[in-house]
Formats: sequence, structure tokens, C-alpha cells
Amino acid sequence: MSIPWGSTGFTTVSIVMGDRVWNTAIWNKTWGDQRGLVLALVALWGVFPWLFLWLSSQIQMNAFQDVLLQAIPKDWQRLSGVPFSDVATHAGRVALAFVDPVVVLAATVWGITRGSDAVSGQLERGTMEMLLAQPVRRQAVWVTQALATTAASATLCGVLALSVCGAVAFGPWAGKVEPQRFLLPVANVFGLMVCLAGISACLSAADTYRWRTIGSMCGFYVFSLLAKLVGRMSGTFGWVGYLSFLNAYEPQRLVGDAGVSWGNLLAYNGILLGLGCIAYVIGGVIFCRRDLPAPL
Repeated sequence: MSIPWGSTGFTTVSIVMGDRVWNTAIWNKTWGDQRGLVLALVALWGVFPWLFLWLSSQIQMNAFQDVLLQAIPKDWQRLSGVPFSDVATHAGRVALAFVDPVVVLAATVWGITRGSDAVSGQLERGTMEMLLAQPVRRQAVWVTQALATTAASATLCGVLALSVCGAVAFGPWAGKVEPQRFLLPVANVFGLMVCLAGISACLSAADTYRWRTIGSMCGFYVFSLLAKLVGRMSGTFGWVGYLSFLNAYEPQRLVGDAGVSWGNLLAYNGILLGLGCIAYVIGGVIFCRRDLPAPL
């Protein structure tokens, strides 16, 4: 049946099932909140692989191998995650796109931005009180935000997969490497986005100010990045690497042997998606039980 939403300005169709009310207005609002960022990332990830491969092709493979295998110290191989001999191939060079800041930072910005908006962002804007004044449950608000963010993450990774495969199939290295080999790295990007969004949403559920949620999440991300670097470069403090969730983001290792790559993907995404889902569950419990501050 139809229910007017009065002061919120929403028009929706609500379905009453027992004591629950499921309505399309929450979906419309959530998708509207993230539409701008989705379109920006679609444009960025749609163009970037083509530009990356074109720029990479300007350096001949022999010259690239000479620099990578001779000029760079072998100890630095620990940072790459894979042997330099694997990077100095067409597949290895394409895989570098997935550890490029354009991809990693975009995935990070997406996860932190959307996760931090789950609760503290809306409280800071004053829209949460208006939303919960309607006949909806907190569970519905939380689940809708989580599902919308995850669905948008999958959509963005679909755009990235199409762009990468298209650039490989029809770009400057056409015929030198199989495009389908890069679907697993894209899946690893999806795992990273869900993990960051889930942890950010969990922090958001316990906070009132979005700036503080973003600051806490950025601090956690920097700590994880440093822990990963220390774990790889230090023999004495190698155990520190286990404190970083970023050890599960290794797209360069997913373009080799199919059997090994699938095994690695299951392990990596098992960690990333597991952390994201656990964080969403914990955040949902916190949000449904906490007292929300009165609007100012």
C-alpha cells in the first residue's frame, strides 16, 4: 500500500509484512547519495586501463626488463610481492595496473566514503533522524546501505573488468596475453572495497561525526600499510605483517598459473570479504542498540 512520507519529500511504495515495513524510499535515498561517486569512478576506471597500457607500451619490454632485473636491487623484490622476473612480462606489467594508486586509492576512497556515511555521516547531516521518524526499522536502513554499497562495488569492478579486458584484447599488446587472466585481480579489488566499506561502516555505527570516522579509518589504513611494509622488509619483525589486512590484497599474484591463482584468490578474498562481513554484522548490532543523539 502507498504511504505518504510528509516532510521527507519521498514518494514510495511500502510493503507491510507482519510488523516490518520494507520500502523503496530507503533504496532511492541510498543510491542517490552514492550516485555521484559511482559515476566518477565509472569514468575513471573506464579510461584508466587503456591509458595505463598505452603508457606502458611506450617502454619496450627489453628496456623494462633491463631496468627491473638489473638496476633495481634484488632485496626490493620483497616489496613487489612477486619475483621481478614475473613482473617483467606482458601479464605482469598489466597486473601492475591493479597496484597503481589510481585503482588502489579509488577503491580505498570508495570504501571509506560510503562506509563512513552509513550512520555518522547521516547523523552529521541531520538526515538520520528524519529517516528513522518514518515507519522503518534500523535493520532495514543498515542492510539497505550495506547491500547498496556492495552492489555498487560489484558494478564498479564490472566496469574495471570490461575496461581492462578490452584494453588487453584490443590495445597495444593485443594477442600477447589472455584478457580473462585479469578477472581474478578484479575480484581481489572487489574484496578490498567490501572490506574497507564494512570496517568504515562499523566505525561509523559507533560514532556521531563523520570526520572522526574518516580520520580513524585513515589511521587504521596507514597502520596496515606500514605493517605490511615492515613485515616484508624486516626479518626480525616479519610477524608485524600479519597485523595488516592489506596482505590479502595481492592482485599481482593472481595472473599466473590458473590453479595457484584461484587458490590465492579464495584465501585473499576469504580474508577481505570475511572481515567486511564481520564488520557489517558488528556495526549493525551497534547501530540497532545505540542511543542516537537528539538533533540540534
